Amino acid sequence: MHTTIDIDTYRNQLLEDIRTEDNLEVLERVRQAYTRAIHQVKKQKLPPYTMEELDARIDQFEANMEAGKWLTVEEANRKVREALPWLR
Repeated sequence: MHTTIDIDTYRNQLLEDIRTEDNLEVLERVRQAYTRAIHQVKKQKLPPYTMEELDARIDQFEANMEAGKWLTVEEANRKVREALPWLR
């Protein structure tokens, strides 16, 4: 997003903007927007799997396939529609 400015400079500029703002409504909205942004970014960042975890997941998948534990596309779609009815 801001490739020509380092994070400390950007943070300091933002802090100065907030420090000099005297409208409480603006500050409340900034706080709400900041909180929403933090939550959205944190939801997007999932920790990566280790190679051991990936191998274990693949092994479990293969064992389930050999045991006949799998869903058809229709069954999977039905489960998704049941879990997320607003996607219909």
